Amino acid sequence: MVTLTILCEGATERNFVTKTLSQHLRRANIFVKPIDLGGTPTVAALHDQINSALRSRRDHEYVSMMVDLYRLGRFPGNKPVAGESARSRVKRIERSLSTKFPNPNFIPYIQLHEFEALVLVDVERIPIAFPDGEADRAIIKLKADIGESEPELVDDHPNTSPSQRIIAAIPSHKQVKWSAGPEIVDEIGLPRLRQACPNFNAWVTRIENLGPRS
Repeated sequence: MVTLTILCEGATERNFVTKTLSQHLRRANIFVKPIDLGGTPTVAALHDQINSALRSRRDHEYVSMMVDLYRLGRFPGNKPVAGESARSRVKRIERSLSTKFPNPNFIPYIQLHEFEALVLVDVERIPIAFPDGEADRAIIKLKADIGESEPELVDDHPNTSPSQRIIAAIPSHKQVKWSAGPEIVDEIGLPRLRQACPNFNAWVTRIENLGPRS
């Protein structure tokens, strides 16, 4: 049996881990415990949480994280480089975290650019979280807004990040995103999320590979 603590930026990520990811990983005999960090953590707070999760130093215990690149702040390796892709930047941050916290049972993961990028994988599913019909017209707006952009590469500008695009189309999403986002993403399903989001898929694959071999 493998146990995995996932340090979640907030309630949205925690609910996703509880509702969708943990159910999938349980089939691989990986048992997940999400911890809500209450917002983007400082590096010092992350260090404390990692040490706490791995205190027993048992081989079957792991810790990972689900923290947005958006407004990440002063993390090692986070300084943008001219001409660098967002994916390269995220990989550099994750490598820097692995260097700063050199424990083989720690798996860093930075979400491009926000959790809500996963919602943008299939905007047709958004109305499931808004049964009053508020989101019905938003689908056309979001499709036109996003175009052919890859969900993970929708930018991180304060006015056009994934969450802000959704809020612009559905204002009430701001108050319920912690529950609506995970509900929509669960409806989309992990297979489609993984197909559309390479970074996310690589993280899930790495976690799956922690499971015991039969």
